[in-house]
Amino acid sequence: MPNKKITVKKVTEFLGHQHPVYTIITASEQGRFFSAGGDKTIVEWDMADPSTGVPIAQFKFTIYSLCRIPERNILLAGTSEGGIHVIDLSTKKEIKYFQIKDEGIFDIQYSRHHQLIAASGSKGNLIFIHPLKFSLLSTVQLSEDKIRSIVFNPTRPYLYAACSDTRILVIDIIKKEKVFEYPAHSWACNAVLYDSAHDELISASKDAHIRIWDIKKEFEMVKNIPAHNYAIYQIAYNPGLNMYATASRDKTIKLWDEEMEILVRINKEDFEGHTNSVNTVCWLDEKHLISGGDDRKIMLWEVG
Repeated sequence: MPNKKITVKKVTEFLGHQHPVYTIITASEQGRFFSAGGDKTIVEWDMADPSTGVPIAQFKFTIYSLCRIPERNILLAGTSEGGIHVIDLSTKKEIKYFQIKDEGIFDIQYSRHHQLIAASGSKGNLIFIHPLKFSLLSTVQLSEDKIRSIVFNPTRPYLYAACSDTRILVIDIIKKEKVFEYPAHSWACNAVLYDSAHDELISASKDAHIRIWDIKKEFEMVKNIPAHNYAIYQIAYNPGLNMYATASRDKTIKLWDEEMEILVRINKEDFEGHTNSVNTVCWLDEKHLISGGDDRKIMLWEVG
């Protein structure tokens, strides 16, 4: 593998959240993003003005997940008590609310290609929502344990779900049923990411490993990487740099190349990074990475 020189610089911090930050996603305008977490508030930030965050909504319960529908300027938020809030960003008003059996909503994903919203819960349910009518289509019980992360396959009618019982589930989104499953890790599976370039699935676990699965070969394991010291909570891909970022309970962010070879470890000692668990990472653009964690801080990183 050719040598690759990566530079990482901490640009700034975004302070204001009073509890851990669990989720960060991009906004429609370049350089802007939304964050939410334990203080039950969604905040919109501007990369160029870190001192001023704009509150978008506040709920009664912890916010675990956010999802944006760009073409409709809609934001969805999933909370710890099973609420899915649908917010019109142009008016900052809630236009729809779902209550899902008192289970935390760990992930919400939208597929423009499939015209479908899916949400996953702490009691093993997968919830399907119509993206135009915001009507509940169906709820499918898939596990007795948490479904931490879900991802659509943009080219096939499938969705992949990472379960805390170690399995990855393959869901037919037309039939709304499980069509395949396999044990993916030795401990809870926390995150899944679809790699369109190789038609592979990447998973990360509480066992601190990343594993790559060949979809064409019935999810045969391609690679197993001992990636962190503790649980991995999220994987984010940057197509411009062909680079991955991972967030971990070991208080670090790691950057990986396209072969999942380590490029840099972002920690407190060398980069003035997070002092507690890193829960979420999000690429704002080709050069900028945002991270949030249990230390209640959001950090902006410039990667070159």
